[in-house]
Amino acid sequence: MASSSPAISSRLEKAGDKYRSILAHESSENIHWRHGAPPIYHHVNKLFEDGRTQVWAKGSLEETVQNAVKSWEMELSHKTRIQDFKTINPHKFKLFVNG
Repeated sequence: MASSSPAISSRLEKAGDKYRSILAHESSENIHWRHGAPPIYHHVNKLFEDGRTQVWAKGSLEETVQNAVKSWEMELSHKTRIQDFKTINPHKFKLFVNG
């Protein structure tokens, strides 16, 4: 369900996320979100920051991998169309479950 309403656009601007930078760089007009709008991760990020045991250096490989995995999980959980994904190449990516 694509939407270009001002409320969705406003929520997307607020959804900018330091661990999922693609949220801040996406326009919601053509993206089909599972719940009608991009997710907001403020509470999840707070729990993550309170419980983590390692803070990676800015720009390090470890930080890049951490943020890539968080972005991929966000897309897999909240986008309904594979063509909306930015973390994978939909023509080359294959996901197998139990087999």
